[in-house]
Amino acid sequence: MKLKKILTLGAFFMVSTPTIAGPWVESDDPLLRASIEMLFNQGVIKQPINSYPLMWQGIARDLSLVDSNQLDEQSQFAYQHVKHALNIAKQKTDSGVRLNYNGSTDTQQGFGKRHQQQSGVNSYGSITGKRVSAKVSVNYADDALDEQHVNYQDSYLAVLVGNWSLSAEQVSHWWGPSNDNALLLSNNAAPMKGLRFTRANTQYVGPSWLSFIGNWQLTGIYAKQKPYLNTSDKGDYWALRFASTPLNGLEVAVNTAGSDYLTTPELAPINLENNEQTHRLTGIDVKYSTTLMSVPIAVYGELMGRNESGLAPSEPFYTVGFESYFGTTDSLLKTYLEYSNTQQQCNIASDCVYGSGSYTQRSRLIGSSTPEQSKSAVLGAYYHTLNGYGGHAKLRWINSENIIKSSQLQLEVGYQQALLSGLWKVTGLISRDELNDNNETNTALRTSWEYRF
Repeated sequence: MKLKKILTLGAFFMVSTPTIAGPWVESDDPLLRASIEMLFNQGVIKQPINSYPLMWQGIARDLSLVDSNQLDEQSQFAYQHVKHALNIAKQKTDSGVRLNYNGSTDTQQGFGKRHQQQSGVNSYGSITGKRVSAKVSVNYADDALDEQHVNYQDSYLAVLVGNWSLSAEQVSHWWGPSNDNALLLSNNAAPMKGLRFTRANTQYVGPSWLSFIGNWQLTGIYAKQKPYLNTSDKGDYWALRFASTPLNGLEVAVNTAGSDYLTTPELAPINLENNEQTHRLTGIDVKYSTTLMSVPIAVYGELMGRNESGLAPSEPFYTVGFESYFGTTDSLLKTYLEYSNTQQQCNIASDCVYGSGSYTQRSRLIGSSTPEQSKSAVLGAYYHTLNGYGGHAKLRWINSENIIKSSQLQLEVGYQQALLSGLWKVTGLISRDELNDNNETNTALRTSWEYRF
């Protein structure tokens, strides 16, 4: 009944004129992200691109201004890939089903499809109009880390008002240029139910004396947070991100987030009673893309910590990374090296950046996918071809001193291709895990098959 009502509402507002693109690029496709980043590196896309879901409208405008015959060979595949994805997003209706199996639910969660369940079935149907878009996703999960067997994650109802997209949703977000470890807001936790506003087209409009900020994006989120699995407590969560491209190849963003559960205990000086003070988190991320000896490269960094005074975060966590791209007319290879450090000196757990389990959704960190008090490094690569074949590889190291000392060295290798009119993916993992003085080798397999109607 709910699906019928949403579809009827969306159809009522849709008009018969040609549609603009579907509302956004979701935070689940690292191969499409690589092509978008390549076009940003080459100056084809000029919009901020590090806020997911990423609105299609500005990208569509940039692509419409490009003569593909003038692009060099290394940009051709990325251009065709993004154009193809844009054409799919323009379809008025879309639906599909995805079957998945995961041999290890507690592996590292980077940018891409969430894989925190042992097995499951995901089904969805969507409509896209000129002003209203809607998607209903009904999912069944077996042995999920968030303990939700049936959920509606990835569902939304979005309305375009002027140049603003307003949405009621339960979707994953990814803020910042990181590939594996976004510190303030990532897909590490199950998505919260909430409301979001964001600019649809980020082209600069305003007084000339402010034009130096370039194209800019503003996104705000208000959601309901359920931090723990073992209680029914819920509270308010909010986040705000401003991103701009002041120079070709440069994106700069400032983020902030707050929650009813981000509190710090205080000892009152007179009556010695314990009080709690609410605080918020602040993040700054930067990414610069250029070409070095004809090779497209990018460097990026993110700082995130408590906001105690001014704009800069205090005692921040950080992620830094380097990327390179190798493109042809029929393939694209993206490689990257990323390092994160979430170590911090704090007297008690509640004094740490995230607090004592307070920055979580259903017992998973809303930000970093590695534990607090840890260091991690990832050497990764994504490869994609014009005929749909693709793959990835990651060599990951994590060293944690959070309560129990542990270390992990993991190799992840994945492959995808068309199969039975759908898309089949398979990923194998092997890791060497050290916990105190105990060592063991673990292996796991993930696979999925998705079919679109």
